[in-house]
Amino acid sequence: MRLDYPTIMRPEPYAFAAMVLIIAVGCSTSRTVQYDSIEVVHAETEIAAVALLDVGILLFDPGVPEDQEDAADFVFPDVRRAEARFMPYHLKKTLEGTGLWGSVWVLPERSDAVDLVVWGRVDRSDGLEVELRIGAWDATGREWLNETYKSRVPEKAYSKYRDLTQDPYQNIYNDIANDLLAAREKLSEKKLGTIRQVAELRFAADLVPSAFGNHLEEDDGKYTIRRLPAEDDPMLARMRAVREREYAFVDTLNEYYAGLYYEMSLPYEDWRKMSREETISYQELKRSARMRQLLGLAAILGAVAYEGSGGSNSAITNTAILGGIEGIRSGFGKSSEAKLHGESLKELGSSFEAETEPLLIEVEGQTRRLTGTAEEKYQEWRRLLREIFASETGLPAPADPLLDQPQAASD
Repeated sequence: MRLDYPTIMRPEPYAFAAMVLIIAVGCSTSRTVQYDSIEVVHAETEIAAVALLDVGILLFDPGVPEDQEDAADFVFPDVRRAEARFMPYHLKKTLEGTGLWGSVWVLPERSDAVDLVVWGRVDRSDGLEVELRIGAWDATGREWLNETYKSRVPEKAYSKYRDLTQDPYQNIYNDIANDLLAAREKLSEKKLGTIRQVAELRFAADLVPSAFGNHLEEDDGKYTIRRLPAEDDPMLARMRAVREREYAFVDTLNEYYAGLYYEMSLPYEDWRKMSREETISYQELKRSARMRQLLGLAAILGAVAYEGSGGSNSAITNTAILGGIEGIRSGFGKSSEAKLHGESLKELGSSFEAETEPLLIEVEGQTRRLTGTAEEKYQEWRRLLREIFASETGLPAPADPLLDQPQAASD
């Protein structure tokens, strides 16, 4: 008896190439990204005074090594350093606009004069994608936030017809503001009151440790109150007066950051808009280059398979191979074009640097003229505060860690 076994069909060589083509096209199909708008929560009723915490937003970490001067992986150090000053100020404006907080300041370094400190790092920012690492801790050492925030920016975010008070990255700022509010709402009024008391005592202990150093207990970064000073303590009244001077100085410092913010706004938005376009072009060209190379390879593989299966038409084989080689060559050409767009991004970063050079201001202290950068002015101001308090109370000024650092021995 004869058994007929099913014939195993060998795939046609061009069917193989077509299959590769279908897979390649399927992999390259772009998806429409849905852009969600995050609304920030605003105060709708009167907020209890104890909940109106004072917030200090530290200048952000630009996310680049200090010694990096040239662009690497499309990260432009000068742009990032400018963003590290722009972003905290816009977050300040966002928080202030909610009506849910007390005073909000941008600070060049941590201060014990505020109830809540917010820290940030720029991990990505190219006009299309933005990624920030945000942390927040209150004066007791309790962690409120330690999160990464990401957003993909739509083209309409750069429209001149939009609400110009809304930054193209506004979703990120609104998300942070909402999370800070959610963290605060988990705390009772008693805990919020304790935060404010600890902040005041930490400022006092930093200013004059001999008088206030034993009012707090610190354990692994967590602060608890041992005892409170008497409300009629004249030392406490003097400390509060000095703290008000600290607030006044920080207000002046924020005028500097405001000037930098508004001067940067237009060139920074233009840079992000162009950078977004260049980033998209770069990504599309890289994708196109990979597609052309893949299709060229598919054509060559199809020709080889055709000849290996017994195909005798050398013209078909040669045409497929030549076409495949041309596809691969075209793909490399697209890669070179993508590199040109990368260079364009670098040029944009260089032009932005020229428009965002830091400003220098003069700030009059109580007894001296403060000069230098905003950060240097703030450090000098803290020294001055200690001297003022010491002169008013007759107590010795606390040691300044910046001045007490060991000096290198000279030859």
